[in-house]
Amino acid sequence: MTLLIVGLVLFLGIHSVRIVPGLRVGMVKGFGEGGYKLLYSLLSIAGFVLIVWGKIQAHPSEMVWDPPVWSRTVALIAVPLSLILLVSTYTPGHIRHTVRHPMMLAVFIWSGAHLLANGELASIVLFGSFFVWSFLVLIPAFIRGGAPSTPPGWGGDVTAVVIGGLIAAALARFHLYLFGVAVIG
Repeated sequence: MTLLIVGLVLFLGIHSVRIVPGLRVGMVKGFGEGGYKLLYSLLSIAGFVLIVWGKIQAHPSEMVWDPPVWSRTVALIAVPLSLILLVSTYTPGHIRHTVRHPMMLAVFIWSGAHLLANGELASIVLFGSFFVWSFLVLIPAFIRGGAPSTPPGWGGDVTAVVIGGLIAAALARFHLYLFGVAVIG
């Protein structure tokens, strides 16, 4: 569990730089723009690797609670929605304009659905950390306001729905092989 926690601290810590007033500016000033980006990338990658490795090593951990059966249905609906939101971050359209912060909302929905559907301690630590972090990042993001412009047409939205849906289908199909838990079949 230690590797999982260290990975979460590294990954979520470096991704929280923007919410601490002046921290990013100070880091860029100290390391330079290129140095900051390199540090950001290295800590993100190291944190991600430690999260994956730590979760694998922590499995199985003790059960804290027995999730209700319906929570898996919620996850089956929420995860494709979160993937569509995630893709819409990179495909300008009405979804991105309306939601304003689709990536953070995607992480919030994904982690919340997984937190609800998993009662194992390592899963609670993993998904609970992402859930709390995304909530704390969403608050100042919405307070800052603003929304990206909406391009004419629906191409970006259609792209987000199709690609997000395809990724969701692939993840559902291969979830057992990737993460050790069967979603379908």
